[in-house]
Amino acid sequence: MENNTSKKEIALKAISRIKDGDVIMLDASTTAYCILPHLADFKNIFVITNGAKIALELVAMGIKTICTGGELTEESFSYVGTDAESILSRYNADVAFFSCRVIAENGLVTDNSILENSMRKIMIKNSKKSYLLCDKGKLGKTYLNTLCHTEELDGVITDK
Repeated sequence: MENNTSKKEIALKAISRIKDGDVIMLDASTTAYCILPHLADFKNIFVITNGAKIALELVAMGIKTICTGGELTEESFSYVGTDAESILSRYNADVAFFSCRVIAENGLVTDNSILENSMRKIMIKNSKKSYLLCDKGKLGKTYLNTLCHTEELDGVITDK
């Protein structure tokens, strides 16, 4: 959990975009994980995630949860691959929160993982609102695979 203080600050900003009854998509990122303690304050929410750790925590909190399943990655404990994509594609959400490796100065959102970006693209497409969670240490660089441009999102939530 790099930049843990920043991620907690981002999580506090993110929850202002959630309301009772929302269906929420969360990727498997540690930044999205920091939102979890605050979800207990909401009524009748439903969370869809590709994060194994996130799903376990949500169920322990008594929050209705769907976890995609699929191929489990060792690095982030995220479910990826065609099975995970197929399941995630079946659902729609009010809001999606996800992270990435970096944002370039021109607004290009990139990551090393093509498979995780595929999951995030589905989240963006199937959610009414989508927010990138990004601490200030991720700004100004570019990595292997393009997720999207910040202009395609409803917002970027950062500690900067």
